[in-house]
Amino acid sequence: MDVKIIIENDHESLITTTILKSKENKNVEVVPSACEKKKKKGVFNPQWLRDSQVNSFLREYKLDSTKILCIACNETFSIHYGGKNDIDRHIKLKRHINNMKSFNINRQLITSTMKPNKEIEETAAAEGVFVYHGGKHGHSYLSQQCITNVLKTIFSSSSAISKSMSCGRTKCNSIAVNVLAPYFTQKVLTEVKQAYFYSIMFDASNKGNTKFFPVCVQYFSKIGVKKGCIIDLIDDADESATNIFENLMTVIKKSGLPFDGLTSIGADNTNVNMGNNHSVYTLFNNEIENLFKGKLS
Repeated sequence: MDVKIIIENDHESLITTTILKSKENKNVEVVPSACEKKKKKGVFNPQWLRDSQVNSFLREYKLDSTKILCIACNETFSIHYGGKNDIDRHIKLKRHINNMKSFNINRQLITSTMKPNKEIEETAAAEGVFVYHGGKHGHSYLSQQCITNVLKTIFSSSSAISKSMSCGRTKCNSIAVNVLAPYFTQKVLTEVKQAYFYSIMFDASNKGNTKFFPVCVQYFSKIGVKKGCIIDLIDDADESATNIFENLMTVIKKSGLPFDGLTSIGADNTNVNMGNNHSVYTLFNNEIENLFKGKLS
């Protein structure tokens, strides 16, 4: 039996093939074994970030270990071939030098103006309590702004929180509308769902040339009957019975209240609201049997 070895070299792999030649001139080829010789890539080394000259603007690029992120230039560059030399080459670029000038200034501004998280949270909590107190006692946003200025003047030397408080008219309105109102509305709706049975009250109210329909709920809670809790404010000039009914149905569905838990409705004793023919009450009564008719005095 003769043995013939064929060696092929295609720059990337080394393949050896053994052919066995028998007396019957039959060739039996053995499956070739391939050993690919891969090039070692330059990858990120965490030790580079210990260098104080580069650790302020260089970051690891986790999506590709052969690249590194420069936050000053807001770009990634390859370290595949040069490794640390690629970093040194990037630092000497004119574009990077110009970006570092503004980057250092921004870092100084951010560091000097940022407050500890605890102080920010305490100030925000104080402002929220202050606006809640003013809303509960019917204080206007203008009066709250004046009180804030007085508090900052009196307690600026003894209280960092008082010194940091800023409750102008716009901010008070934003806290009340975007923070406090959604929280307490959701809290009321949760209690109504737990109580299941409730009544709805509504009435038209004019503010300037705008007509509003505040929608209130009354229900039994763990501490007794709660009434007059506003869950929505509808802006609509159409005072027809059909339109009011559709708006109230929209509020009930949007709030997630059980429709069959509605026991009564309360409104002014007008034909549109409480009349016997095509009123808001009759439209609800067609959907819910034994609905009580409440009247607002």
